[in-house]
Amino acid sequence: MNILNNNYQTTSEIIHKIDKKVFETYPYENILKQLECLFNGSYFLELQRPATVGDGIIRIDESQENLLYEVFEKAKSVGRVSKFIPASGAATRMFSKIHSAINELEDSDFQTILKLSEKNRTAHFAKTILENIKLFAFWDDLCLVAGLTENQFDYLLSSKPTEILKFIINSDGLNYDNKPKALIKFHKYENHSRTAFIEHLYESTFYQDDTSKIISIHFTISENHFDLFKEEEKNIQNFDLLKNYVFNLSYSFQKKSTDSITLTIDNELFLDSDGQPIFRPAGHGALLENLNDLKADIIFIKNVDNVCVDRLKPITVKYKKLLAGFLLLIQRQVFEYLSILEKKSDDEQLRNQIINFSDKILNIKKPNGYFNWDTEKQRKFLFDKLNRPIRVCGVVKNEGEPGGAPFWVRNQNGELNLQIVEQSQVNLLDETQRLIFNNSTHFNPVDIVAGLRDYKGKNFDLMKFRDENSYMIVNKTIGNVKIKSLELPGLWNGGMSDWISIFVEVPSETFNPVKEVTDLLRQGHIEKIDEGFI
Repeated sequence: MNILNNNYQTTSEIIHKIDKKVFETYPYENILKQLECLFNGSYFLELQRPATVGDGIIRIDESQENLLYEVFEKAKSVGRVSKFIPASGAATRMFSKIHSAINELEDSDFQTILKLSEKNRTAHFAKTILENIKLFAFWDDLCLVAGLTENQFDYLLSSKPTEILKFIINSDGLNYDNKPKALIKFHKYENHSRTAFIEHLYESTFYQDDTSKIISIHFTISENHFDLFKEEEKNIQNFDLLKNYVFNLSYSFQKKSTDSITLTIDNELFLDSDGQPIFRPAGHGALLENLNDLKADIIFIKNVDNVCVDRLKPITVKYKKLLAGFLLLIQRQVFEYLSILEKKSDDEQLRNQIINFSDKILNIKKPNGYFNWDTEKQRKFLFDKLNRPIRVCGVVKNEGEPGGAPFWVRNQNGELNLQIVEQSQVNLLDETQRLIFNNSTHFNPVDIVAGLRDYKGKNFDLMKFRDENSYMIVNKTIGNVKIKSLELPGLWNGGMSDWISIFVEVPSETFNPVKEVTDLLRQGHIEKIDEGFI
């Protein structure tokens, strides 16, 4: 549903104020659609109920594991598998609380911060970092850029600790405020440390190489970070395990053409100092085009910050293989049924077998009156529903992490299907919708395996399987001006809304996100857990 504001004449007036040269970078049709969405207001999905184990979420039985491993290993060995990692943007948000700590505690020594930490959240955050500073993987680099011996470092920590915080984020230090999250030192080992980038390569060696030891990984990055990533590639040769593999690494940038126009809260164009309209990146949903351009076969999708230390890799690798094996097994059956349906068989028993598989395994619900349809209409319905990209999504038990969750959703055609839903897509002012959202049992950790080819081996056009109406409006303040822009259908929610979606429960140990710097002190990021801040 939309919150409507019938201002289409105003929308037309706005777009005619834009210099035609702008349309060379930002397509006219895109801008017009964006303006209509911004004027219409928020788009909300209609939740029916949370997906739960046995009702939309599958729990893999131990007896199935060997078969799933076998199916996956066969596909992997012939080079069908690759990986897609959204890694755009700087790590600014990861270090945002450090700015607050510097501003509030500028003249405090460590003992003062300790006293303040009992009641002050900012001081508690600073205390957590400073007390555990030597556990961070970037500590050695921090001493190096600061030009301090360990004794000098300890003295500064005691007398003026905010100087240490400055060395973490400022350009005369590690400059982590301006580096991509992928290139932050995440994990500390006995003889070396690894960035998130290197850690993803390590993880991939355990489940992704083909018979030629080739591993293919694609990163979506910011264009201004490209040289930094290419420089980090040179470090691969410094890690003995990685030398045994050939890494086929590729990069792409979020396309300018997908950026969203920006309006003030009063629906006026928000202009830069030259009087030109400002466009903002339209969220990770814009990366659907990057994924589409890859023309991949079986692809793992995982956020750049969700990596763990070696100690926890076995459980992560196990479920990567199981998810992919499950996808391949499902895909094999779907392809077989599509080939049968293409031949227009009159076998009613076979059609019932297909509809039962679609319902019980693929969560495709037959519409009312299905059994009253003629044979051709039934066949076409089944063929259309099965002939689409497939994703198997790992979901973890909801333990309070912010983000999307799996739900049964009623779409605009009245069909019931499974979706990953973000909070911003739900009308929380509606008590029923709020209760359904708050009762979710599982969480989306962005642990996805996707099959992007059809039963004839051709790549799907992924743009045809998204919900273009599933957008989100982002409100921000720049200076003293309140502005709003659009986020496209999210890559794993609206961007994949018309895919075949299967949710599989995975252990919480496989989910180790890093949203802020202190998350690096959690168990999943400390190799020796007796040393970590838990």
